[in-house]
Amino acid sequence: MPRRSDAKARFAAELEAMMRDKPLCQVRVRDLCERLGVQRCTFYYHFRDKYDLVAWMLEQDVLRASEEAGAHTQELFVEGLRIIWERRDFYRAAFEDDSQNSVYYYHLEYCYEVNEALLKRYLGVAELSREASFEVRFFSLGNAGSVAAWLKGDMKATPVQLAASLFECMPPLLRAAYASQSAR
Repeated sequence: MPRRSDAKARFAAELEAMMRDKPLCQVRVRDLCERLGVQRCTFYYHFRDKYDLVAWMLEQDVLRASEEAGAHTQELFVEGLRIIWERRDFYRAAFEDDSQNSVYYYHLEYCYEVNEALLKRYLGVAELSREASFEVRFFSLGNAGSVAAWLKGDMKATPVQLAASLFECMPPLLRAAYASQSAR
């Protein structure tokens, strides 16, 4: 029996291949499963929907970047954006869909969860204050929105420039949390 990550990788590779011919909004899970010769329940065992699959792919690229640059550093942002930029045709097409369950919202939630966990660790708390939670949400919205705009071509920047801009706009408390991690 294939490992779970192998099955996810097969879905990811096939989705990317399918999106060379059609936009994400036209890709159906049923067609993806037929091309792989698996039942739809196999797909739903691993993912909630096709947007969750793309979000998993994005997360895998970020994890790959963290192996190269280390977690919670500006270098991680640069490396992650560089990897995303290498696959920009795929990600641009994925981010074009702005429906209710779009990749943008999955990416936004991922940004929020990562930054919330970092700030909780930094502050040594189980729950963030209203103000700290706002900082995390504010930065996550800016981060996700900027990456989406960048991929769509609405924002011109290299991965290094975009990472620097994101760090410059980071709220002070979150910036301190990042700085404490990069000092390690």
